[in-house]
Amino acid sequence: MKVKLVATSLMTVVIVACSLFIGPIAEGAAKSAGQAVRTPESSDFRFILNRLPENPSKYSLVISDSEERSISGSFSIDQLQVLRAIMTESEKFALSEEGVNLKDPVTTRFADKQERSFMVDVQKIGNQSLLFLTLNTELGRMTMDAGRVFRSTHRHEGFFFDLLSHLETMLPKPPARPSK
Repeated sequence: MKVKLVATSLMTVVIVACSLFIGPIAEGAAKSAGQAVRTPESSDFRFILNRLPENPSKYSLVISDSEERSISGSFSIDQLQVLRAIMTESEKFALSEEGVNLKDPVTTRFADKQERSFMVDVQKIGNQSLLFLTLNTELGRMTMDAGRVFRSTHRHEGFFFDLLSHLETMLPKPPARPSK
């Protein structure tokens, strides 16, 4: 397992490169057991992100799909800044050629050591990067097919990019890092 540290203005986002089933041995066992490699679900996800009227320092995030599955939680601005940082780093990685394996999909996880509410998995297959967002709240845990990037054209689709754009618009800009 390979670990990298990526510095952000707010915290260090930990990127753990791992295969989908926690290593090649488990992946081989899953394939021989007839389990499929992770693929995007067919349902479309959408989100609502609003400031809570009773507590202006908190926001409500609700993510649901066309099959009426949903998850929601209340998050502080600091937590949403962590989510934005994780999503920004995972998008950069999804667009890069780093970590691509031509034979088997390779999944890289983006998470924060202290904030356990959010994870993004980027699975690279051929010329595509698939993005999976996991949200942990008091109500439970849900992993969603959040988006797809076609690296050769930089075309992307999915709610991941709308949510990231919304977070970038509504949250204060992180302080600029001093140049070296």
